[in-house]
Amino acid sequence: MPSLLCLDLGTSAAKAALIDLDGNSREQASSEYPTRRTADGGAEQDPGDWVRAARTAIAQILPSPAAGDDLLALSLTGQMQDLVLETEGESEPPAILYSDTRAGAEAEELRAQLAAEGIAWDALTANQQDASSCAAMFRRLDRVDPGLARRVRQVVFGPAGHLVHRLGLGAWCDLTTAAATGLLDHRTRTWSAPVARAAGLAAPLLPALTHRAGQILGRTGASAPALLGLPAGLPVVLAPGDAGATTLGIVGLTPGDDYAYLGTSGWRAVVQPAAPPSQVGTSHHLALGGSDHGASDHGAGPTLRISALLAAGAVADWGREALLGGATPGAADALLEGREHRHGRGPTGLLALPSILGERYPVRDADLRGAMIGIGPQTRAIDLYAAMLEGVAHALAHGDDGATSRPLAVTGGGTASQPWLRIIADVTGRPVHTVDGADAALLGCALAAADELGLEHRIMPLAARADGRSIAPDPAAAAAHRALRPAHRALYTAVAEVQALR
Repeated sequence: MPSLLCLDLGTSAAKAALIDLDGNSREQASSEYPTRRTADGGAEQDPGDWVRAARTAIAQILPSPAAGDDLLALSLTGQMQDLVLETEGESEPPAILYSDTRAGAEAEELRAQLAAEGIAWDALTANQQDASSCAAMFRRLDRVDPGLARRVRQVVFGPAGHLVHRLGLGAWCDLTTAAATGLLDHRTRTWSAPVARAAGLAAPLLPALTHRAGQILGRTGASAPALLGLPAGLPVVLAPGDAGATTLGIVGLTPGDDYAYLGTSGWRAVVQPAAPPSQVGTSHHLALGGSDHGASDHGAGPTLRISALLAAGAVADWGREALLGGATPGAADALLEGREHRHGRGPTGLLALPSILGERYPVRDADLRGAMIGIGPQTRAIDLYAAMLEGVAHALAHGDDGATSRPLAVTGGGTASQPWLRIIADVTGRPVHTVDGADAALLGCALAAADELGLEHRIMPLAARADGRSIAPDPAAAAAHRALRPAHRALYTAVAEVQALR
């Protein structure tokens, strides 16, 4: 059966899947690779491990290149914001990962140098820049290992780009990944010459940029059978980096599409029109390629806004341990169901900050900690627990203008809690639709490739499918929560001010 071979090179493993034109995953496999961490904040992976893991995963679903006769294309995505150095010779230097924190000093040097030139780095890139910027990483590399920096012939920014390069198709970067590097001018959607120059990155080292959600870069050549176990002549499509591919697989890339993730951490992802943000805030803004083949290469296409919470499911874990005596998730849900039966749906009467690990949204404050107000003599432990879950829901809802009543897709382990989903529906005022997003990036790869190749297909985002649960908001509860939103937002500032006095 004709299928797309989709490959997601994630933070710890390569996942491969054969997805047919009905959107069904026919075969799937994965292969892990290690991360090296150092005491000074280093985080590195071996690019050779990416290739070996990709080959291993592919071999589990395609035992030989001849078995790939029905393949329509290879579509690639993966982790973003890594500094990958393509050099001449047999030895490959390690890739510096997005989680590496060693370039903090270099980030501040870059900020100061660009400011002296009249350039506000954060505003230029539409994101707050720090040690995770690939520009800062390269500046540090040039300082600590100038010999290696001089041997670099090309730079790419993730495993997908490295695999494309190894396939002999040149150096490429999708717009979503590029927007996370600290090197992309978000207004023009081109590499910023001043930032690259300040980082010590010569312009020819930077990869070419794709400008569509999926873009054909060429076809596999004679090296493909030995490198990946694939036949020669297979079209290769570069999909958006993992954040974009996941969004595409869950809800799509049309402005207004959005979803929420409830894992240990949490986030809200919203596809916005091409207009840039008026000012840099606490959300991340990532460029998305357009779907129109005739679109301009400069400034076209929507933007993905991601508002991240440091703790979501971690708040529920803490609450069950600290407030409910170590109750299991099922037991905690039963207590919430009982509370709702007694009191009905609606606010607990408490306001809680879920910032037990610091916060990134709606404020960015590593020192902020959780807080609660409104406790009275009738307050019980289950009320405190429910209030913490309300706090996470309010945090996800900040920035929502309330203009839409369309369903909100929610994914992640937190969706196992039916009472929490009702709280989220009431706080946002929107129906909640649960989605199993574990393989969303692979599905996004398939969508990007099928559209780019002009194939007739029935692949659709997960949220558009009939499976999953839907929970409607209670109108009275939604109105009450909406009235509390300004007070909840003000609580972040108030708690920070009180903490500063301690």
